[in-house]
Amino acid sequence: MLLTVNGFKRTARFDADVRKAPPDIVAAAETALKKLQENSRAGCLRMHPMQGLPKPMVFKLDVLANHSWQITFEMHHETAHLRRLATHKSIDRRPR
Repeated sequence: MLLTVNGFKRTARFDADVRKAPPDIVAAAETALKKLQENSRAGCLRMHPMQGLPKPMVFKLDVLANHSWQITFEMHHETAHLRRLATHKSIDRRPR
């Protein structure tokens, strides 16, 4: 799926997750978001919509190659509203 991402809006929840995350994860998340903005189809991101959630559609992408940390976001026009930065397990439980 090709998305055009021209900007980001950070939610309070995302900012709280960033404050709790280790510095190396935060740096990797920043790199992943830059890649998302450059090419949303980049294979290393494994970006895809989550299933079974009410609208608006929630997307998730991998921060690390081992899929252990992810970011969730919702698209509003061409702005990605960043919802979570957390472990894969945590994201599956609470994506928003």
